[in-house]
Amino acid sequence: MKMFSSCVLKLTAICNLDCTYCYVFNLADRVYTRVPPFLSLAAALLTLDRIVEHLDAVGQREFDLTLHGGEPTMWPLKNFERLLERVEEIRRRGIRLRLAMQTNAYRIDPELLSLLADHKVSIGISLDGPAVVNDRYRVDHAGRGSYQRVMHTVSAIVEAGHKRLIGGFLTVAQPTVEPKAFLDWVRQLPVSRIDVLWPIEFHHGNPPWRDRNYADYARAPIYGRWFARLFDLWWEQDQPDVYIRHFFQVIERMLGSRVHSDAIVNDELPMFVVNTDGGIEYPDYFRAYADGGSRTRFNVFDNALDDIVNDPGFSYCLSLGKHLPEECKSCSVADICGGGFLPGRLMPGEWPPRRKSVLCSDQLYFFSHVRNVVSPHITRLRREESDSEPRAA
Repeated sequence: MKMFSSCVLKLTAICNLDCTYCYVFNLADRVYTRVPPFLSLAAALLTLDRIVEHLDAVGQREFDLTLHGGEPTMWPLKNFERLLERVEEIRRRGIRLRLAMQTNAYRIDPELLSLLADHKVSIGISLDGPAVVNDRYRVDHAGRGSYQRVMHTVSAIVEAGHKRLIGGFLTVAQPTVEPKAFLDWVRQLPVSRIDVLWPIEFHHGNPPWRDRNYADYARAPIYGRWFARLFDLWWEQDQPDVYIRHFFQVIERMLGSRVHSDAIVNDELPMFVVNTDGGIEYPDYFRAYADGGSRTRFNVFDNALDDIVNDPGFSYCLSLGKHLPEECKSCSVADICGGGFLPGRLMPGEWPPRRKSVLCSDQLYFFSHVRNVVSPHITRLRREESDSEPRAA
């Protein structure tokens, strides 16, 4: 039975930063101009009800809810109080409802921090590397860099005794940063857990080689080579407390784990988004390449989640593994890549996506590199395990 396991709940369609690459405000999508600035409390609570209905219908008791935006910390505190009260009511029913908030951490009310701590809501903080790089892209509405302000907030979170709230930092890959400088920066963070993302803005209407010949780019893919160099440094330094999620997940996959995410395997994307007007939308990846690319005809007021699982867009996301591009089927890293990071497979005016990702050469380079580095160690460990097993008399 098709089912969803996660939801991104957009509490706001406004933000106190103006990041240059933001897929909500500064790429193709303009939906934020056509929806309310704040999600109503009624729509937020109804979303929780829809989730519970869905879990009951499919017989599942776990779900991930991410509070998002815009900037979610700008939502009224009284709304957070009521929403989290309802979350606790759901948890008392035996449903494992995990909550996270993705924030720019530009400003967080201390009362909100206490509330999040009381209700076990982890915080992911968006930050794009050292200040000199972060402040080129993550700026306020006056064009000023945000790094020092964000780190001040992070320090305040730690000093208030809420360090455990910080689940990690979310960073978009920045090839202009030397990998050593990037890794040094990760180590000095108060929580050295980070997820480094492939860029979302590239698609078949905006490829990463737009100012170059594709063949030249494929021979020296900028993002793939940067990820590979960063991986080599991380691997050589052998510091497991420096957790780079993407690296761990690729290695786990090579060890036989069934782990998958939106960056590897790509066999399913069981997620939906609720915007501030209550509209149920496709994942934000569809937002970056076309205005309204994530919009659907569904909303939480009129539709149960069971109504939408067979919608062509959601059906595509729920069964991505069945839509592997033809040219990817014989690829040596198809089991890890799964056709590539979904935004890169999109083409304006084309549905459903049928092409391999425009980041194909980058991801082929990186995944092949990791496999070449790690495989000998996996082979040796498996041989040692086999040799240590008792033999039958």
